[in-house]
Amino acid sequence: MAEIQQFRRGVQEEDVFRAADALLSEGLRPTIERVRLKIGRGSPNTVSPMLEKWFGTLSQRIAGGMNPSANLAAGNDADGVPVSVRNATRLLWETARREADDVQRLELEGARAALEEAGNVLAVGQAGLAQREAAFEQARASLDAAFVSSQQARETLERQLAEQAAELARLRAASEQEIARLNALLQASHASKELLRQEQAEALAARDNDVKAERERHAAQERHSHEEVDRARQASKQLEAGLAREQQQRIRSEEAAAQTLEAGRRMLRETQHAAQQVERELRDQLTQQASVLAQAQTEGTALAHRLDDLGRQLGEEKKAHEGTRALLASALTTARKEDSRKGGIAPKIRRPKA
Repeated sequence: MAEIQQFRRGVQEEDVFRAADALLSEGLRPTIERVRLKIGRGSPNTVSPMLEKWFGTLSQRIAGGMNPSANLAAGNDADGVPVSVRNATRLLWETARREADDVQRLELEGARAALEEAGNVLAVGQAGLAQREAAFEQARASLDAAFVSSQQARETLERQLAEQAAELARLRAASEQEIARLNALLQASHASKELLRQEQAEALAARDNDVKAERERHAAQERHSHEEVDRARQASKQLEAGLAREQQQRIRSEEAAAQTLEAGRRMLRETQHAAQQVERELRDQLTQQASVLAQAQTEGTALAHRLDDLGRQLGEEKKAHEGTRALLASALTTARKEDSRKGGIAPKIRRPKA
């Protein structure tokens, strides 16, 4: 059909009406852009209200008001509708229906593709969720094992601490017993030395008494024979020799007691030094084990916090996936409804927006 001739004047209502009728007769739906192209000028703001008015008067024009003879003379059908308009309307109806079917089919295919893609995303998300759940279970098992290990280590450390404390108490008791024994030995040595001194003093006193008595007897028996004097001298010499031997034995006993006392003191010092060394080592071990126990408790607390974070994250991901499943179910329900409404429903002619 020939294009509408352009004029220098502005777009008029009859220009829009003629362009819309021409498009309708060609089987095309009149739109603002098509009318502007058909006329060759005009802005959308100018064409839009005129095209709206054309749509508003279309039903009256189709219904018509002429009599049958006038309609036939004018080339209209029995209802007064121009045959060209009737044919164009039928063609427009069929075209609009085909376009609506195509649009609906494309929308349905797009919805199905979107559902398939969402299903794939959901499958991937479910796989990722399964992996995360497996990782979470593995992490939880590892954390449980670490917690059990830390508990066992703690119990072992506590048992070792108790054993070491018992050993320290035993060493202290043995050291105290050894000290008591050495003190008793020292006291016994002092008592023995004092007893030896007393015996020596008594022996010396007795010797002095014997010498004095002997001298008195010698003065009283000065007239005795030289043999008695020699015998007395020999007896005195033997007594002095015995006293000298006894004194030497006492000196040796005192030296042995002093050596025993010194050995006991040295053993006491060595025992005290060993006890102090053991006590320092036990204190160092207690400090190290307390540090290890504190570190194990800190790691157990951190692992517990991590386990709580993983559980909370898994719960959030489960909620998100449940929301996605609900959206997919709703979309599938909507798609099924659209499929059920598709057959036998004629599309309506939409008015273009200004």
